[in-house]
Amino acid sequence: MSRLRLAAVLLPGLCTLLAPGAWAETQVSFYLGAAHTRDSDLKVNQPSTGSNATFGGVSWDDASFELPPYYGLRLDHYFAASPSWGVGLEFTHYKIYADVNRAAPVSGTWLGAPVNAVAPLSQRVQKFNITHGVNYIGANVFYRWMQDRSERFPQGRLQPYVGGGPIHFILHGENAINNLANEEKYESSGFGFQVLGGLRYSLTRRTSIFVEIKYSNGTAKVNAAGAGQAETDLRTYHGLVGLSYRF
Repeated sequence: MSRLRLAAVLLPGLCTLLAPGAWAETQVSFYLGAAHTRDSDLKVNQPSTGSNATFGGVSWDDASFELPPYYGLRLDHYFAASPSWGVGLEFTHYKIYADVNRAAPVSGTWLGAPVNAVAPLSQRVQKFNITHGVNYIGANVFYRWMQDRSERFPQGRLQPYVGGGPIHFILHGENAINNLANEEKYESSGFGFQVLGGLRYSLTRRTSIFVEIKYSNGTAKVNAAGAGQAETDLRTYHGLVGLSYRF
């Protein structure tokens, strides 16, 4: 299922679960942003070629503003009995591209022989990208401070907030190892977590804008040609801006 189809199915279904009397407010948000994924080791296992090695400190590019750009959708609910507290679901899409021209230490076995060297990644891994992309679905808990309250903005026009929770990764990897391309498909890559903090400002009673930073952590596990697998840690910082509509 594509990212847009997943979002199109998810959000209307969630909206049907809303019980107006139970929530102080419900809001849907859309955001754009950029991501920076920290350097990490890349572990490659390709049994068909006798290759099983670790490449140290691989550098990742994000191309956040190239199509498809970094984006996300979020649905949040704040409780009537305790309006500072909320829960929500979100979908985030970002990308990583390995810098294959950069030299990296490699150790293990390659093409059936021991290897312990420093060489451009491209000598052994010609491409390692997750561009369709690094997608995750998260369940969040929020706490907000309601500042500048008035009759028009009873929950506060200015709202600093923090939050976080578990996330589940759905990846679409594209790689070429020993010049063998993998089967490109969406794959579950297990659970991780995210933490976040931001500032929201209401433009009208129903619309607001927000800025936010967040950190997500998990593991990318994707298939490789030759009955293989590749994996790396995903330690990513996000900066985003968004628009919300309050029901």
